[in-house]
Amino acid sequence: MEQEQVFWERVLQLAKDNLKQSAFDFFVSGARLVNINGSIVTIFLDSPFKKLFWEENMKSVMLTAGFEIYNEHLKTEYQFDPVSKEEKIVQDNNKPFQNNSQQADSNPTYLANTPFTHPDIKPQYTFDNFVQGDNNQWAKAAALAVSDNLGGLYNPLFIFGGPGLGKTHLLNAIGNKVLLDNPHARIKYVSSETFINDFLEHLRLNDMDNFKKTYRNLDLLLIDDIQSLRNKASTQEEFFHTFNALHENSKQIVLTSDRNPDYLDNLEERLVTRFKWGLTSEITPPDFETRIAILRNKCEIYPYEFTDDTLAYLAGQFHSNVRDLEGALKDIHLLATMRKLTEITVDVAAEAIRSRKQTNPQNTVVSIDKIQTEVGNFYGVSVKEIKGAKRVQHIVHARQVAMYLARELTDNSLPKIGKEFGGRDHTTVMHAYNKIKTMLAEDDQLEIELTTIRNKIR
Repeated sequence: MEQEQVFWERVLQLAKDNLKQSAFDFFVSGARLVNINGSIVTIFLDSPFKKLFWEENMKSVMLTAGFEIYNEHLKTEYQFDPVSKEEKIVQDNNKPFQNNSQQADSNPTYLANTPFTHPDIKPQYTFDNFVQGDNNQWAKAAALAVSDNLGGLYNPLFIFGGPGLGKTHLLNAIGNKVLLDNPHARIKYVSSETFINDFLEHLRLNDMDNFKKTYRNLDLLLIDDIQSLRNKASTQEEFFHTFNALHENSKQIVLTSDRNPDYLDNLEERLVTRFKWGLTSEITPPDFETRIAILRNKCEIYPYEFTDDTLAYLAGQFHSNVRDLEGALKDIHLLATMRKLTEITVDVAAEAIRSRKQTNPQNTVVSIDKIQTEVGNFYGVSVKEIKGAKRVQHIVHARQVAMYLARELTDNSLPKIGKEFGGRDHTTVMHAYNKIKTMLAEDDQLEIELTTIRNKIR
């Protein structure tokens, strides 16, 4: 037996011993060893979604097998396209570990023998790549709890918040986590618009029995944007009965909306009441640190180096939702591709997103001079004093407010802002920003003051 095959069989045996059967069958049994070239192991996975599982759960397995068979630390690479005939591959060496009822073929598909797995669950949305911050930590915790105990205390789970804040991500993450624990779980993930259209189509075809069979025999129903059911009397009636059927059988329901259940207009009161039976959790816009973390996470897919100043600059330009940040990165990607750039500086980012900011009145570009002038006028402090070295309390406060607004409203990097405030270091700007931000969380009067100043600046 070739050494490569011995190695691969050891990997499979260790995985079999350390993983749940369902996890092994889904994530490991369909994998193939392509080759071992020097200290690099190349493994074929039939879905990019499975790479994260291998990186997090198979690391110790690969390490152990590498030292046992080759007496060295082997590095792992993955490929997702079917291997060509010219490539060396260890064939059929994991058959002893397959479930007889689910023999893997040369190109296994995503739970092909599980009819209730819904194809609309997006595998890229997981709890692992959901960036947690103060704005969403409770929603994520509730979603995780639901994933581990379907139909339990948090049933239904109702997550609400504005667009682009991660509600859809959490819905898909729940579905993916449940599938990981139980690949045969009966799951349905739909938007409320899809539910409405599905209902009307079955009604038109006089095929309501199949509709009821589809929606009332699930383990988990995930519905996005439930507010779209408003003014749809017949659909609300059907969803009411679907909800009852699932809830009475301890089957999990997770709903998202753009608003709190209490503010869902034109929905039947009996539905709104049921939405509040379990747990209601809000997601709010991410704070500055969370936006930085989101950007770091999303920048990993791009072949460029994003400087820390660039990330801080982008996080300061878009405040309301994650989609704005994603859109900004796409604009940057387009510009960087055209110019064949390898590093994204603040100047490059500012140029790339200029048109996006001009079309968004919330992101009007202003000058630091304008900010300093308006802050000084509001607090009765001169621009010279704001730029100066005096440490009198009311001057320091005005200076820090001006730095905060310069960080929030302008295209400038931290060093550039510091230079405009008497040549101060960028760490001073960051300290001022963080201090004002902390004060805003506790001082409603300060929020009113900043709103007044912003209105004058713009």
